[in-house]
Parts: sequence; C-alpha cells; structure tokens
Amino acid sequence: MTWQTVERRIKNTIVPPNISILKCNGKDRRRVVSNNGNNISMKTGVKTAQTKAITYSMIKYAYNTLISKKCFDSNNFRYKFQSEYDAGPCRYSMVGGILVELGIARQIAKGQSCYYEKI
Repeated sequence: MTWQTVERRIKNTIVPPNISILKCNGKDRRRVVSNNGNNISMKTGVKTAQTKAITYSMIKYAYNTLISKKCFDSNNFRYKFQSEYDAGPCRYSMVGGILVELGIARQIAKGQSCYYEKI
C-alpha cells in the first residue's frame, strides 16, 4: 500500500464527528473533531473541550517507519517530532491510533504505554 492510498483512506475514513481513535491504554477513545486534509484534531480532555491536533506529515512518518521497521514507538515519534511530543505526548498515540483504525497496525501494550506493530 502506498502513502497516497493511506492518505486517501484517512480522508475518507477519519470523518468527524462519528469516529473516535483508540488511546494508548487500549480501552478509551478520543473523538475526532476535525479532519481538513492536513491536520486532524481530537478531543483530549474528558471533562473539558480541549483538543490536540496531529498533522498528516506525522502520520506519513509513522506509516513509513512502520513499513520499514515493522513497528513504530514513542522513540520513533520523538526522534522526528520532539517539540510536538513535549507539548502533548498524546499526539504519539493519536498518530498510532489512526494506523490502528485503518487496519494497518495493531496496538501492543507496553507497561503504561504502547507501541504499534505492522499487520
């Protein structure tokens, strides 16, 4: 599968407000509030309306890492997006959750966190 195919699937599948993305804990989900073709915003607060956004370039990097290494973890994400991770570590699981939702990866629990393995 090419990135262009994945990108098309993101645009067609990750459609707010009726989709939620699995969190790293493996049971809770984040509701998608917007997908404009460049950024995807998700609700992050349980009791607030706070949102965080990820970019398609983050997802592309995760996808390419997953294809080449067969897995994607928070170290991979921080390598390329350290400042974004520092501002909101949940962005890592938001990116991985998109790949899970598309059936490209499976989430593997790892202590209090997780990583993503290519299906």
